[in-house]
Amino acid sequence: MSDGSIDAAGAQPPDGRAAERPASYAAPGHGPGTARPGPQPPKGKRLLSTLAFLGLLVLLVLYGLGTFRSTRDGAEAAEQASLPAPARTALAERVAVPLVEHAVGTIRSRRTVEVAPQVTARVLRVEAEPGRAVRQGELLLELDDRELSERASQARQVLAAAASAIVSAEQGKLQAIARLERSTQSVERVRHLAAERAATAESLEGAESEFRQAQASLAESDARLALVTAQREQASSRLSEAEIALGYARITAPLDGVVAERRVEAGDLALAGRTLFVLFDPTALRLEARVREGLIGRIREGETLEVAVPAADLLLSGRVSVVLPVAAAESRTFEVRVDLEPRECVRSGMFGRLRIVGGSREVVRVPAAALVRVGQLETVLVREGERWTRRLVTSGGRASSAASLEEVPAVEILSGLVGGETVGLAP
Repeated sequence: MSDGSIDAAGAQPPDGRAAERPASYAAPGHGPGTARPGPQPPKGKRLLSTLAFLGLLVLLVLYGLGTFRSTRDGAEAAEQASLPAPARTALAERVAVPLVEHAVGTIRSRRTVEVAPQVTARVLRVEAEPGRAVRQGELLLELDDRELSERASQARQVLAAAASAIVSAEQGKLQAIARLERSTQSVERVRHLAAERAATAESLEGAESEFRQAQASLAESDARLALVTAQREQASSRLSEAEIALGYARITAPLDGVVAERRVEAGDLALAGRTLFVLFDPTALRLEARVREGLIGRIREGETLEVAVPAADLLLSGRVSVVLPVAAAESRTFEVRVDLEPRECVRSGMFGRLRIVGGSREVVRVPAAALVRVGQLETVLVREGERWTRRLVTSGGRASSAASLEEVPAVEILSGLVGGETVGLAP
């Protein structure tokens, strides 16, 4: 037997090295295409991994049961016990507050006017600018009045001619009256003579003819006088119209207010009826809110409601002046108009909320000075027995009894307090 061979019993060569096997060699029970199993880890390492996993699982169970909390709770208790007592305290009150719903709207002036010319003419100069306060009767714009002045001049001439015609007609009437008086005396004398057969029939006929002509002349004088009088009235009316139209060349402010818009420039052709300025009275404001149909039954004309103006940080009281009886078909809301008292920082066009009260609910309230905010967290200093602790809370809406939103005396606590606790106030 050679040195590199293996005997029938499978013994290795004397040098202890495994004999080299050709690639075509297959161990017993394995075919030429069968993969041999990989190396297996030692049993000791597998046992250690299993024990480490079980230990970690036990630690997690013990932590969940609170076994390790005593140390942490003791540290927290020590820290909380070290909080100093506040100089001022208050009681967290549980009170009933009204349920409030809001209807949004816009603040507008009750007196808003659009100023438009009543005649068509070229714009000579513009005096008013947007934002300017104006007084009633103050000049806003001046139009070219040459054509209007010419019309007024012609009307004056016609009136003067009519006045002259009236003088002439009155003189003619006086002459007709005098002629009638003479003819009346003459016809009476001739008739008397004719009755005594002292006048001929021809003379009587001539006197009566003269009398009839005098009567006709007087009637004609009356008609002419009436005509020229009517013409004078017409001329006077036309002159008044021309002078009024001439006055329209100067457009003035119809009220005390502020110019909101200006839609004209010098040199433009101002058309009669086209808006040139928009003016409003800043002292007469109201909220025009849209109230849904489910709440409109709670509102009555004349009652007082609160209006919040977030931009001005104000809470105002207003009187309901108008509740329109028809809802908007698109939104199913009613328009409610609430008159407001003038305030310096409240202006037309601002956003407002109408507060509508219905029902009540219980809430917990603390003074605003008790709430401490650090980033997104809100805490309150609460007395628990003989020590003071810091408790996390969630605040809600603020009280609405103050005139300004910044002067709110208390805040609502949604969670963290149940009412009756003593809380500390910031100095």
